[in-house]
Amino acid sequence: MSDHGLRFSILGPVRAWRDGDEVELGSPQQRLVLAVLLLAEGKAVGHDHLLDAVWADDPPRSALSTLRTYVSRLRAVLGAKTVISIGNGYALVGGVCDLVTMEELSRKGRYREALALWRGEPLAGLEGHYVWSQRAHITERRLAVLERRLTQDVEEGRHTEAIAELTALCGEHPARERLSGLLMLALYRSGRQAEAIGVFIDTRKLLAEDLGIDPSPELAELYQRIITADPALGSKQVVKPIARQVPRQLPADAADFTGREAEIEAMVGELRSGNASALVISALSGAGGMGKTTLAVHMAHRLAPYYPDGQLFVNLQGTSARPLLPETVLGSFLRSLGVDASADSAELSERSALYRSALADRRVLVVLDNAADAAQVRPLLPGSAGCAVLTTSRAQMAGLSGVRQVNLGVMDHDEAMALMAKVAGEPRVAVEREAAGELVSACGNLPLAIRIVASRLAARPAWSVARMRDRMIDERRRLAELRVGDLAVEATFALGYDQLDAAHASAFRLLAIPDTPDFSLAAASAVLDLDEWEAEEACEALVDVSMLESPSPGRYRYHDLLKIFARSRLDDEEERRAVVGRLLDFYLAGITTVFQLTFPGVPVPEPGRTIRSGPCFADKDAAVGWAEEEERGVLSCVHQVAQTPGSALLDAVRLLDMASDVLEIDAAPERYKRTAGVLIEAAEVRRERAAEAHARCLRGEFWIGRRFAEAAIEDGVVARDLSLAEGDLAMYAKSLNLLAMGHHGQRSRTEAIAMYREAIETWRSLGDHWLETKGLGNLSLVLASEGRIDEAVETAELANRITHELGGRMDPDIVYQLAIVLREAGRPEEALSRLLEAREEYRRLKQRVRKGATLQRMAETYLDLKRPDRAVDCAEDSLAIMAKAGEEWVQGKALVSLGQALAQLGQPGRAEACLTEALEIFTRRNLPEADDVRSLLNQGGAPRRGAGPENVDRLALP
Repeated sequence: MSDHGLRFSILGPVRAWRDGDEVELGSPQQRLVLAVLLLAEGKAVGHDHLLDAVWADDPPRSALSTLRTYVSRLRAVLGAKTVISIGNGYALVGGVCDLVTMEELSRKGRYREALALWRGEPLAGLEGHYVWSQRAHITERRLAVLERRLTQDVEEGRHTEAIAELTALCGEHPARERLSGLLMLALYRSGRQAEAIGVFIDTRKLLAEDLGIDPSPELAELYQRIITADPALGSKQVVKPIARQVPRQLPADAADFTGREAEIEAMVGELRSGNASALVISALSGAGGMGKTTLAVHMAHRLAPYYPDGQLFVNLQGTSARPLLPETVLGSFLRSLGVDASADSAELSERSALYRSALADRRVLVVLDNAADAAQVRPLLPGSAGCAVLTTSRAQMAGLSGVRQVNLGVMDHDEAMALMAKVAGEPRVAVEREAAGELVSACGNLPLAIRIVASRLAARPAWSVARMRDRMIDERRRLAELRVGDLAVEATFALGYDQLDAAHASAFRLLAIPDTPDFSLAAASAVLDLDEWEAEEACEALVDVSMLESPSPGRYRYHDLLKIFARSRLDDEEERRAVVGRLLDFYLAGITTVFQLTFPGVPVPEPGRTIRSGPCFADKDAAVGWAEEEERGVLSCVHQVAQTPGSALLDAVRLLDMASDVLEIDAAPERYKRTAGVLIEAAEVRRERAAEAHARCLRGEFWIGRRFAEAAIEDGVVARDLSLAEGDLAMYAKSLNLLAMGHHGQRSRTEAIAMYREAIETWRSLGDHWLETKGLGNLSLVLASEGRIDEAVETAELANRITHELGGRMDPDIVYQLAIVLREAGRPEEALSRLLEAREEYRRLKQRVRKGATLQRMAETYLDLKRPDRAVDCAEDSLAIMAKAGEEWVQGKALVSLGQALAQLGQPGRAEACLTEALEIFTRRNLPEADDVRSLLNQGGAPRRGAGPENVDRLALP
């Protein structure tokens, strides 16, 4: 029987598989014999060792005979050549063991894959001293891999996500200083310096009390670096390769060349190594001004020593009206190679064959710069495997067999700054580094643009960097500023634009009108007023010639300067207005569909005109996913509508309103608030009262989300007066709801209750039961704040019941509010059940911020249930989410819960750090929770119930 396809597992129960089918391994003792052989990793194991492992100090008389029986049975199921006899023992050869695989993956740095092999307690189901000692050893090996994985996470920037896991591990292994150090570093890099210090204090205390020792010098040094905020804790040193310059037929290498490290390493490595069986071809493509030629020449100089028989170079003039003919280039190459001119035929095929013959036994590097297309390049390819070709082109060389294609993009910020400094002067840039960074950004990190402005600065020593930056601020004159000597960004772009046919030139201009950083194929279809397949052909054609970029399938974007250039070619304002209108129709139709799938049965206002049909979605998840991808496009479209006279302003307000319901606006409330402000200004100028009232209600809700009650009330008063003047009862009810939330935030509860009740009655009279539930949910919170607990629970349950009657579904916002009042009613088990429901729905809807707020409420509830361990998990998860979203109020509440839980778990140092950080947040925001935290600090972090619903979470706004 062959051992082919054998696989073993000991990271869990001892098991074996052959070709995917599990093998029966017999009794626990027989499995133990196999485990001992596996742990020997191919080495021979003597009889005595095996007997001791199976029976310890009390082997039966027949132990050796029984052992041989076990081995015989293992051979029967695993194969005679798998378990072999060696001297006075046995060895297992062949097959793959998961423990060995774990170690191999770990050595390669693939820690997550290594840890994924773990299936629970190692050697599960086996007992005895040998098993216990090996189990401890294997567990220690796994913990070492886990430490390396967590170290990698922290070093690669995933420190925030690692905190919860490190907190749990430190609880399990409190004396393991490596874990404590990682937790300290992760907390510090997450901006939680005080907690990091608290971890060290707790660890030092534990080591002193339990072991009578001090922390290691390494941990003590880390502590010192944290308390002094050592900037090196978050930095890495990058060693840049040194460029070689060996000129032959190549143009001179740029003395100030900088950056492009990744491209150089990838391409030079392949071209240097060569290929024994085929010609090596590397093709650089990219838009004009990306520095393709400069990079190709630089790499060619690096490669020159590896191609001792010469380097050929030609500018194929592919962007000119008359690119060089291949036969002309071949004639020049042949003469450069010393081929007798009399043998030089004018026929392309004969010249190409002669050229290949001349290179057959040579190692030559051929640089074909500025190629038009693959057809121009193909006759210029050597036939020798010892040669290599490096091409540059705006178009991709997809038609060449075996080509390695590299699309060259803009420089990253550090590379761009380095180029600026090399050309303009290091001291000059160092003195005005901030202005230089802004100047680089205005250049879009385009190498040609940076070189031009840096050269202008070098030629004008009296100019400051800030002056050059200020000249670049105005987009209308930016391209004009990017000109020096015979270099001009606009001229470079024009070379590519002039090669486009009329249809593609029109698409290039129109697609630049939307202000969004990128756009989808569906949006392009709307902009161009074409079917999607026609729009895709236009977009992909522009990508092929590097006039447009495609960062991912089905999405497109311009370089900033190319977008300015495209807009400079568009003079028809009516055409511009039409594009904005088509884009608004597209997003309004799409978001309306998402809204209807997310909130079935909820009425949607009809747009003011006939619009295009929206996209179709397989289900609600697909719809929400589309909305998330298009969020930036939606907001930028709303901005453009507000800035475009004669556009449908009220429809733009409705679009923003629905988007705020289906998208996670809590993750970026400032963007939505600013957009609402732009709509308000436009409505005031155009005297569109309905649009202004609607937009003010929206902005007021965003103010509430950021705990600015006074500003919300100001917008609410204006919206109420405008809606009354227009006779719009629906908007009047919305404004009352907003005013009630503002008064609740100011703890004017009597006014809030009265306004909520009037809003609810108005919605009820209008038959809008969905908004009625929102008002009821909000009312339940203020009733709980008043101590009217039974009434609060009854109101919240009514809201929940109505939502189920409307569409047979749960509304996570209403369930969330019900959980809050249930907890205030002293019913934590029911509250937790409801919070789990809401969290799952938020997860499904990809509402991360709302999920984070729910986790914070779960942490509070777990404290009520005397479960501080679970409270820590929930609070840490909430903090990780809210830190990214910038939601300080929930962060502060989560820190309070975390501090209380840590105090109960015997970690007073870190607990005090958490509470102190929460106090700083609430004090800075002038929030009443600051008094509650001061009381907790005075009590040493003892848990207490605060006025939970007093500051309303922005989770249930209509």
